[in-house]
Amino acid sequence: MRYKKYIIALATILSFDSCVDLNLKNPESITSSDVWEDPSLVQMYVNHLYIKLPGWDHNLWNNISDEARDNYPSSTPEQVLKGEWNEASNPMDNWSDSYKYIRVANDFLVNIQTATVDEKTKQVTSAEVRFIRALFYFDLIKRYGGVPLIVTPQDLNSDLEVPRNSISECYQFIVDEMDEIADHLPIDAERGKITKGAALSLKARTLLYWASPLYNEEKDLSKWQIAADAAKAVMDLGKYDLYPDLKQLWLDMSESHKEVILERQYGMPDVSHGWDCAVKTLDLANGDAGHCSPLQELVDAFPMKNGKLINEEGSGYDPTNPYEGRDDRFYADIAYNQAIVSGMQGGKLNQHYVLNIYKGGNDYDNPQGNPAYQIYTTYTGYMTVKAVDPNNEVYGYWYGSVQPWIIFRYAEILLDFAEAQNEATGPTPEVYAALNKLRHRAGITTNLPENMTQAQMRELIRNERYVELCFEHHRYWDLRRWKLAEEKLNNKTYTGVVITKESDGSFSYEYEPVEATPLVFTEKMYFMPIPQSEISKNSQLKQNPGWTD
Repeated sequence: MRYKKYIIALATILSFDSCVDLNLKNPESITSSDVWEDPSLVQMYVNHLYIKLPGWDHNLWNNISDEARDNYPSSTPEQVLKGEWNEASNPMDNWSDSYKYIRVANDFLVNIQTATVDEKTKQVTSAEVRFIRALFYFDLIKRYGGVPLIVTPQDLNSDLEVPRNSISECYQFIVDEMDEIADHLPIDAERGKITKGAALSLKARTLLYWASPLYNEEKDLSKWQIAADAAKAVMDLGKYDLYPDLKQLWLDMSESHKEVILERQYGMPDVSHGWDCAVKTLDLANGDAGHCSPLQELVDAFPMKNGKLINEEGSGYDPTNPYEGRDDRFYADIAYNQAIVSGMQGGKLNQHYVLNIYKGGNDYDNPQGNPAYQIYTTYTGYMTVKAVDPNNEVYGYWYGSVQPWIIFRYAEILLDFAEAQNEATGPTPEVYAALNKLRHRAGITTNLPENMTQAQMRELIRNERYVELCFEHHRYWDLRRWKLAEEKLNNKTYTGVVITKESDGSFSYEYEPVEATPLVFTEKMYFMPIPQSEISKNSQLKQNPGWTD
């Protein structure tokens, strides 16, 4: 499925802010009642909500934890890292947009009941829209905690002053919704469509969050078992598996891809993104670069081929040759000094570009010798290659890339299951099996050591999420739900590498902070402030603790 822009006429009818080509001869003649009498228009309505699913973001979520940094000074991520956000200005706020599309979803769910379409279409499209609405609510809850649950259309005669529901009520709503819609969704569908597997995956992710320390203040261990069972239900479908090639995981768009559970799709010319450009170095850039430079801490988290971390006895790690012998995820995700990457250079595709990320090298100090241009290289000594298309010849500023954004994939489900089951019961054989499967795909040659404690397994699982899901918009939220954000993001500085090329051609490595000042994350930031503009409109809304009403 490929999404195009909607025509203005339909956008107006549906109160949307963008539009899709319906190939209609006279779109201006469409009325609101027409939408519910034409199955193709109903599907276009649903498709518009599909393009509001989470997608590529090269500027924020990758760069506000211990994963990476955006090289641009005074960037939005820098604002977040310094704690410069509040009730009136929060770059992570999604309140208004989420409720806008929740309102659109609510309107659809009422009107579809009397639409002139067959019952199967009503069931499937209603289930799709309920899924999307639930995902909007999930994104609200993970930011703000409990939010108002609005599930029917509102108009000017409605009571618009709706109080917040509790966290438990909100999460229970999502779980109940997924339970109700799962069997109305297909198990098999074309890529990009919401399926039963997607509904069960959202249920599993929701329950994982609900069981986590930030949202489970009562420390109810039963919530972990319920979350583990939900993830296991996805595994038991027998439909999904790990994709064998990590470098092609994000690039293979075939229908046979078994790891993808749900994705947001893109297509040229109207709906593309700029990932292939955003992470390039200056010599390969085309209007944009330097937006995701991995931190040394992330680099150090990737295990060796033998499964040991670099600081473990017997790992074989050589600090004079630090990029040798790492697991396959490292090479699929991280570009380092002397690594070979690809990109447009002089109007031609160079697929054998050698990165010179050392003092004096083009990709560290830049060829112009102007320090101002280092924003187009890397502050950390590393670059990102995860999901980068080595064959793309048309990328530019926020344009030209079409690889889908994977919202749910099977690797996450294995990690969800392992984490939840370990918290519920400790490391069972099933936990070992899920993690060994994941690590073997990464080229690790050994199984996990037997007789690990629950605490040891917890730390390993958290590290596995760190490296397996890096740059997939999980890490920041993981640190929050584990209540580790203060430890990891407050009064901390993170590190990059400075490499010197010696006279004999070898390299030496020094590790220096990339933060000019320590990061800021205080207790109140675990729940974001409800926008002051919303508080002003709704006297029933109570602000989160620590923020000003």
